[in-house]
Amino acid sequence: MKGARLSTAALAYIGGASILAITVAVIRWRSEAPGNLVLFVVITGLGMLAHAYPVQGFRHQAYQVTLPFIVIAAATLSAPQLVAFIVLIHLAEQARLRRRLYIQWFNLCDYYLSAAAAAAVYHRATLLLPDDALGHVAAALSAGCAFLLLNRVLLAGALWLARGLSPLASGLFQSELLATDLIITWVAGPMLVLTMEAGPLMILVTAGPLLLARPTLSALLARREAGVRPTAARAA
Repeated sequence: MKGARLSTAALAYIGGASILAITVAVIRWRSEAPGNLVLFVVITGLGMLAHAYPVQGFRHQAYQVTLPFIVIAAATLSAPQLVAFIVLIHLAEQARLRRRLYIQWFNLCDYYLSAAAAAAVYHRATLLLPDDALGHVAAALSAGCAFLLLNRVLLAGALWLARGLSPLASGLFQSELLATDLIITWVAGPMLVLTMEAGPLMILVTAGPLLLARPTLSALLARREAGVRPTAARAA
């Protein structure tokens, strides 16, 4: 989504996502529950750092290790805090990378809608699963999967309309990358449970594996890009 001109369909798609995101935010705001300010500060700070340093992916994609923080935010923060969290991590990314504003605005709407869906899935799952550590881990994994699915579907639609990339050509649903995202998501469960047990500062300890996830993802994407280039050269 780096082109200077957008089709009418792409503009309508972004407009629809914007209206939907604002509507969901207003509805959720009315059902506000109190949030933990210390937890909000810690999660948002780490989330901003993770989101500001994406790994450049295939075909205009960018990947971050922000997902565990998003899952924890969706599970624990109040409705206003979740909005602020999503806005702030994208402001941090924008300050460093300077994306086109319509791209960043769509990304913000995409992430908020996906995070709101993750919050709904998590809270519903906690009602159906046992109220113990295993139940909360399973609920966090469910929330992470909900985020991944909606985020990829919304982004696939945007890339198709704005760049002419089909969902298959975009690489968004490539099995290796989905597996990597699921591994990152898996970290969210233990992080959430330990944070609930030991307090917000436990996130600083449990976020350690994400430091290794970023170089691993970089290597995976670089290898895939190297494999794509010879194929494209032969086709030319």
